[in-house]
Amino acid sequence: MTAASGTHMLDARILEELRFDGRIGRNELAAKLGASRPTISKRLNTLFSTGRAQVVGIVHPSTIGLEALAHVSISVDQPVRQVAGRVAALHDIPYVSLTSGRYPLVVEIRTQGPPQLTATLDRIRSIDGVRDTNTLFYSDLIIDVGRPEKASAASIDALDTRLLAVLQEDGRASYATLAAAAGTSAGTARLRVKRLIDERIVHVAALSGPGHGDTEYAVGFGVRASGRTAGLAPLLTELPGLRFLAATIGRFDLVGTVHAAVLEDVVGALDTVRALRPVLEVDSWVHLVTVKERYSNVPPLSGELTEQS
Repeated sequence: MTAASGTHMLDARILEELRFDGRIGRNELAAKLGASRPTISKRLNTLFSTGRAQVVGIVHPSTIGLEALAHVSISVDQPVRQVAGRVAALHDIPYVSLTSGRYPLVVEIRTQGPPQLTATLDRIRSIDGVRDTNTLFYSDLIIDVGRPEKASAASIDALDTRLLAVLQEDGRASYATLAAAAGTSAGTARLRVKRLIDERIVHVAALSGPGHGDTEYAVGFGVRASGRTAGLAPLLTELPGLRFLAATIGRFDLVGTVHAAVLEDVVGALDTVRALRPVLEVDSWVHLVTVKERYSNVPPLSGELTEQS
């Protein structure tokens, strides 16, 4: 094994651990992976400084007041990267991906309500290079990225909300930083963050940085079913590699994303979906490049667009 391949394998293992626990300490990470702390520190610094990975807190959208969600497939008449960059500048779009198939661009909208969702769709359609859009409205977000739990208003207070805002921007923020931003002590910040994580109100995890490929394949799929679809979603939730699933209104009844280290596992997962009795049709697309993945709820700047990466 060459030094380069060894480094690549170590980076992949670090990212795997960070997807499970984004706040894992460097000493614990070194012990788990059987590497020295200086080596782990060097690789972490490289992963973060080059933008290959970012660690953020992921919160269920309804917990932070985002109730209107949609998946939008976009056809273009200009180079797709240029169009993707313009779309990614919109505040209410946390996810932008270059994809294979009929639509070269897929984005997600998360916003407060139907009026804001409609306004964001209008902005997308007005972007130079956007030829056509096809929208799936989420009627139920069944499994979100990181699988955070939906929290009731009674379960979090103003201090929790301030801590969540910091974690959404930097999942590895120190307790001193969290305390200063939230106006509390480091000890209180530690206890509150631990509770938020333990109750899965927030899942702190690594996401691939914009423009950087993942160590896994990510394949989106849409399902069209016959009859009532309420019983179909539970059959899909245990699908190996499933990281996202939503019930939708539009050309599909359900839309999801499967991740796997090898494409053969994706083929097996899609075959499993096709074999389910209510399923009439399964369409799929490969996520080729992640242009933007940022699930924070930071208020937009003045004007319709904000530059975000």
